[in-house]
Amino acid sequence: MDSGINNYLPDSTARADYLPYGLDFPLGPTGRFSNSRNIIDVLGSLLGLPSLIPVFNDPQTRGDNVIHGVNYASGGSGILDSTGSVSN
Repeated sequence: MDSGINNYLPDSTARADYLPYGLDFPLGPTGRFSNSRNIIDVLGSLLGLPSLIPVFNDPQTRGDNVIHGVNYASGGSGILDSTGSVSN
């Protein structure tokens, strides 16, 4: 399971591109809703995949950048219409 990145979703209010997110990650905050590497990162490393799969909505995700796949995960996503909505 990936914790998701919302950095390239213009209408998203669920963001994690600031501390303390990524506190133990070598690159600092990445926009992922986690503190460091997760089990998918470890599994990918064991399979010889790049350390970070590019985010689908990132403008840089083109051409050779997608050979090993892209990350479609979105933090705060769910199967219900009400997931991620703000209630008053």
